[in-house]
Amino acid sequence: MSWEDQPGQERWRRLRRRVNRVWADDDPPTLIHGVPPLDLWDVQRPLPAPDDAEQQRSFDFAHRVGAVMLARGASMDDVEASIRAAALAMGLPSPEVDVTFTSIVVSVRPDEVRPPITSVSVVRQRSDDHSRLADVHQLLIALAGGQLDREAAFARLAEIERRPHPYGDNAVTLARGLLAAAIVTQLGGDWAAAVVVATSAMLTDLVGRWLAGHRVPTFYLNVVGGLVATLAAATTTALGAQSTPALVVAGSIVVLLPGGLLVNGVRDALSGYLVTGAARVFEVLLVVAGLVGGVALGLAVTRAFGVDMSVNPGTLGLDALPVRVASAAVAATAAAITYYTPYRLLPAAALSAAMGMLVLSVVQALGVVGVPAYACAAFVVGISGYVLANAQRALPMMVVVPGILSLLPGLTLYTGLLELSTGEPSAGLLSIVNAGARGLAIAAAVLVAELIGQPVRRRVLRRG
Repeated sequence: MSWEDQPGQERWRRLRRRVNRVWADDDPPTLIHGVPPLDLWDVQRPLPAPDDAEQQRSFDFAHRVGAVMLARGASMDDVEASIRAAALAMGLPSPEVDVTFTSIVVSVRPDEVRPPITSVSVVRQRSDDHSRLADVHQLLIALAGGQLDREAAFARLAEIERRPHPYGDNAVTLARGLLAAAIVTQLGGDWAAAVVVATSAMLTDLVGRWLAGHRVPTFYLNVVGGLVATLAAATTTALGAQSTPALVVAGSIVVLLPGGLLVNGVRDALSGYLVTGAARVFEVLLVVAGLVGGVALGLAVTRAFGVDMSVNPGTLGLDALPVRVASAAVAATAAAITYYTPYRLLPAAALSAAMGMLVLSVVQALGVVGVPAYACAAFVVGISGYVLANAQRALPMMVVVPGILSLLPGLTLYTGLLELSTGEPSAGLLSIVNAGARGLAIAAAVLVAELIGQPVRRRVLRRG
């Protein structure tokens, strides 16, 4: 009789099992051909495996889906999951996908006999276009649910690729002006400052579009944007048209800050796409560096002419709550138009931004200020954006990204630059670090909301 079989030893066996559960290595063995979970898609009714004539077209379809999403501003995990779902829905087994900042590699092995089909594509031009992301999202939902055959899916993707933007260039220019005016109103500016910043933002957009047509790099476009905003604020202040130049520059900065790129960069880094996340965060830093250079150059010019560009704390007090909430909703709607968000999602973006500003105003009134207050507001924007986007069967980023633009630290960044230019390096660096911390806190809070909202997202997709 062994020791474990002796009477009275049951409690020792239970103790050893508990110790083993604590110390045992539960990691699974290394998987070479494991299929990662599809958080976005539940392919319920895949098409039959394609024959030889359709195989290459089905493979190209999955690859083109990824190229459209990567070029139009989707995050890496959304791109990868969408390519896998497209391949599986087309009847292609075990797709392997590798996505980086500018390239996509897709490989599918039809069976154990034939060699794998592999393709590489490079996305050289990227621009935010939420309308195409929404259309591809709806296409994949229909395909995964068995509502489309192969030919219908091919035709629908081709239509999405050549479809024009839902808003024209003039509408986007007007939306940028409206966004800047709403930001200034939210910060406490009067109607004169709102008119000046709207005009400045629209002028900056027209100049930037002309320079982009001549293939001028984005860094220099932001230098020009920061310079135009600062000079416009200084000129109108000198002429007496408005008296809050700091708010005018801050509103212009927020319009130029890449909120979607910041959120996706932090999200990619935290999701394990370190190369792409680092590349996107570095691109954000380049944009900010361009703005810093343009604003610093403008401040040097205004100082030479003796124009007072200081931040007046008396003009930055909290406005009445309805004004702040309404301006946040208007800003989100205008920002959504600049991202080419579909019409049906504009109310959702406005509502999520309004809820975030409501929470920000309340927590600030309770004495919570700085980074924690903006993180709380961003979390509310994130969680409400996920709920509203799921109700519209859309990607949550289409609602969340416009919703957080009102929270971005345009005024804090400008304050730091002003302090640096007036001989206060310590205070200036502290303000710039505070602006960076607020931006990262906003992105991180949105991602926490995503972690909470993902189970709801899966449930809605499966229910449909």
